Amino acid sequence: MPFRNFFSSRILWDETMASRAYKWTQQNDNGLLIGLVGADHVKFGNGIPGRFGRMISNHAGGGSGTCVSVMLNPTWIDTRPPGSVGSAVEGASSPLYQDRLTLQLRYLKDDVDASDTRARNLPSTTGGVLPLADYIIIG
Repeated sequence: MPFRNFFSSRILWDETMASRAYKWTQQNDNGLLIGLVGADHVKFGNGIPGRFGRMISNHAGGGSGTCVSVMLNPTWIDTRPPGSVGSAVEGASSPLYQDRLTLQLRYLKDDVDASDTRARNLPSTTGGVLPLADYIIIG
C-alpha cells in the first residue's frame, strides 16, 4: 500500500473512533468511557485522545470533559529516549531497560546531522517534542 493511502486510512480510522467516542459522551453526560486501543492510536497526541480532545474543545457549549491517554506495557521501541533512534540495544525489551522509557520523543531540526552525537544533544538542535501519552503503566 502506498504511504499516502496508509496515512489517509489511519487518519480516517482515528477520526472515526474519536468521533464515536465523542458522540457517546455527549449522549451520556455522567458516563465514563474507556477505550482499549493499540499504542499507535495513542502516541504523539494526534491519535484518538488528541482528536477527541479537539472535539470537546470545539463543542458549541464550550465543552467539558477530560481525556487521558495511558500506555500500558510499552515496549522500548514505543518510547525510545532521545538519540537512540536507529541503535539496536541488546536486551532492550528486558525489564532492565524500564528506566529508559520516556513519555515523550524529542526530535531534531531538519538541518541537524543525527550522526553527530555532540550536536544532537544540544538544546538548540531540538525541533520539538512529541508527547507519547499522559501516563505509562508497566506491569
